[in-house]
Amino acid sequence: MRQFALLVVSLRSWFASHRLAITVLVNVVVALTSWILAELVLLPTSAGHAVTPIWPPVGLAVAAIYLGGYQLLPGIVLGSFALNVSRYNLPWATFLALIQVIQPLVAVRVLRALKFDDHLERVRDPLILSLAAGPLGALSAALVVIGTSFVLGETSANGFLHDLTLWWLRDWLGVMVTATLIFAWAKGRHIEWTWTKIAEGFALLVALLIGTQLMFGLWGAFARRDVPIAFVFFPLVGWAGLRFGPRGAATIVAAVSGFGLAIAGLGIGPFGTFPVALIQFLLFLFLAMGSLSGQLLAAIMAEHDEALARRLILEEQLRHSQKMEAVGRLAGGIAHDFNNLLTAIIGYTEIVLHSLDPKDARRADAEEIGRAAMRAADLTRQMLAFSRRQVLQPKIINLNTALEKVEPMLRRVIGEDIVMTITGRAANPFVRVDRGQVEQVVMNLVVNARDAMPQGGRLTVETADVVLDEASVADQPDARPGSYVMLSVSDSGVGMTPDVRARIFEPYFTTKDVGKGTGLGLSTAYGIVRQSDGHISVSSELGLGTTFRIYLPLADAPESVAGEAGTEKLAEGTEHVLLVEDDASVRRLSKELLTRLGYSVTEAASGRAGLALGSDDTRHFDLALCDVILGDMSGPAVAEALRALRPSIRVLYMSGYTDEAIVKTGVLDEGKPFLQKPFTPQQLARKIRDVLDEEPEAGRM
Repeated sequence: MRQFALLVVSLRSWFASHRLAITVLVNVVVALTSWILAELVLLPTSAGHAVTPIWPPVGLAVAAIYLGGYQLLPGIVLGSFALNVSRYNLPWATFLALIQVIQPLVAVRVLRALKFDDHLERVRDPLILSLAAGPLGALSAALVVIGTSFVLGETSANGFLHDLTLWWLRDWLGVMVTATLIFAWAKGRHIEWTWTKIAEGFALLVALLIGTQLMFGLWGAFARRDVPIAFVFFPLVGWAGLRFGPRGAATIVAAVSGFGLAIAGLGIGPFGTFPVALIQFLLFLFLAMGSLSGQLLAAIMAEHDEALARRLILEEQLRHSQKMEAVGRLAGGIAHDFNNLLTAIIGYTEIVLHSLDPKDARRADAEEIGRAAMRAADLTRQMLAFSRRQVLQPKIINLNTALEKVEPMLRRVIGEDIVMTITGRAANPFVRVDRGQVEQVVMNLVVNARDAMPQGGRLTVETADVVLDEASVADQPDARPGSYVMLSVSDSGVGMTPDVRARIFEPYFTTKDVGKGTGLGLSTAYGIVRQSDGHISVSSELGLGTTFRIYLPLADAPESVAGEAGTEKLAEGTEHVLLVEDDASVRRLSKELLTRLGYSVTEAASGRAGLALGSDDTRHFDLALCDVILGDMSGPAVAEALRALRPSIRVLYMSGYTDEAIVKTGVLDEGKPFLQKPFTPQQLARKIRDVLDEEPEAGRM
C-alpha cells in the first residue's frame, strides 16, 4: 500500500511538471478520436442513403469536457475541422468546427447545475444526462447551425424545421449513447470478473448476436416483415444493466447502435425502404429508449445494492454499539469498585507517609505505593474515556503535563515499529477541558496514525502557542480569532485522497476493512474538540502523511498550579460530620482521616442507617458526607430526607461511579458539591472545608 501511494505521488509529480505537453497530447488524442468516430458514422452512407441518426463526436465532447475540463475544447474543434475541411469550403468548415463547442458547453453547464454524478449509480443521473443536458445542448447547437444556414440561404424556409429536428435528434442521441458509454467505463462501478461472470457475459454476447439478427430482420423469415422485432432488444439491455451495471448497459446499446446504423446506411434490413427522415426518427426512438431503459435499470440495481450495503453497515454499527455499551457498563461497574479500593490505598498511604520521619528509609517505598495508586487511577480514567463512560468535568489543565501522563499508554498502543516523539513546546499550555476527553482525542488520533503506518514510520505529538487572526480563520467556519494552544499529531503514513479527507470526520465513515474500524474515532474527537470551544483541521497528501491540528482556547493558569499539592497543610475543623458510605474500606478511611483533622464523625453503612441517625434529635450534624449510590437507596434521597429533618445541614456527595448513573441523580448540577473517587486526603480535607465555609444559601440544594 505504501509503495503504491509513493508511485501515485511520483506520477502526480511527473504530470505536474509536464502539464503543458500532456494537455497538448490529450487534445490530439481527442481530436483523432472525434474524427475517427465521425468517419465511421459517415462510412455507410457511401453505399446508399445518407443516414446519420447518431453523432458520436458530440457525446465524446460532452464527456471529455466534463471529465477533463475546458482545456480539451481545442481537441474538439480540431477534430471537427479535420472532418469538414475535405467536405466544405474553408469558411464553412471553420464555422462548423467552432460551433462544436456550443453543445458541450451547454450540456456540461446543465450537468453541473443539476449536480450530476458521473458514476451513473442514481436513478436521477441517467435522466439528467438523457433528458436535460443532452437535448438542451443539442438544441442549442442545432439552432445556431441551421439558423446560420437559413440566413445564408443554404436552408429553405420549408426545410428549416425538418433540418433542425434531424440535427437536434442526431446530436441528442450521440450524447445518450456515446457520453453514457464513456462515463460508464471511466467512472462506473467495477465489474468483478469471476468465471461465472465471464460465462454470463459470453452468453449475453451470443444472445446479442442472435437478437440483432431478429431485431433488424436479416434472416429470411424475418427479413420479409415490415416491422422489426424490436422488443428483443429490451430484455438484453435490461439483462446487461441488472447484471453488469452501467458499463454493461452502455456497451450493449453502443453495439446495437453501431450495428443498426451500419445496416440502415447500407440500405438493408427493415429500414431499407423507409424515407431517410423516418429511418432517423425510428432509430432515435429505438436506441434512446433502449439506452435510457438500460441505464435506469442499472441505476436502480446500484441503489438497491447501496441500500443493502448501508443496511449491513448499520447492522454492524448496531452490533458494535451494543458491544461498546456492554463494555462501557462493565468498565463503569469495575471502575466503581476499583475507585473505592484506590481511595483506601491512596488514603492509607498518605496516613503512613505522615507518620514516617522524612529520613525514614521506608518513606520511599510508601511514596512509590502512592504513585502506583495514582497511575492506576489515571489508567481507570483512560479506560472510561475510551468507553465514553466518564463524567465530564471541564477544568483548567496543563496540556503538556497531560501528554506526559498519557505517553506510556500511547507507546503501548503504537507498537515497536513506530518512532514516536512527544514534545510540549507551548509556553502557556493551559486550557479548560475535560482531561479524560483530551486523552481520548489524543488516543484516537494516535491509533488512526498507527493504522496509517502498517510498515512503521514516524509519529510526532506536540503542543505550541498559536494566535489566529481573521485571515487565519477565514477558511475555518468553526474557528474564531484569538489565542490558542495547538495540539498536533503528525504521521508519515499513506496519507489521504481529497475525497477521504472531505469525509474524515463523518460518523461511521471508515476506510478500514470490515471489523477493523468503526468510523467513530475521528468523529468523536471532532465532537469533543467542538464541545471544548476549539476546532480541528487536517492536512494530508497521498503518500506524504497526515497532520491533525487541534486548537483549544488558551486559559489562565490556575493558582493551584504554582503550589505543590503534596506539601500543603491539611485543612482542619471541629464540626460534626455524618458519614454515609456502604463500602467498609472507604468508610473506615474517611472516618480516620476526618478524625485526625479534628472533626467528630458518626458513620452509617447504609442510607436507612444514615436517616435513622439523622432523625436523632440528641445529635447535631453540620455536614453529611454521603455516597451517591448506596445499596438500599440513593444519596440524593438520603440528603433530601435529612434536609427535611435538619434544614441547616450541608451535603457533600462522593462516588466511584463515572457514568450516567451519576448524571441521572442530579448531583453534578451547578452548586452541588461533589468529590470524585479516588480522592487524596488533601482533596477530602479541602472539599469539606469549602462546603462548610460556604454561605448558607450557597450550600443549599
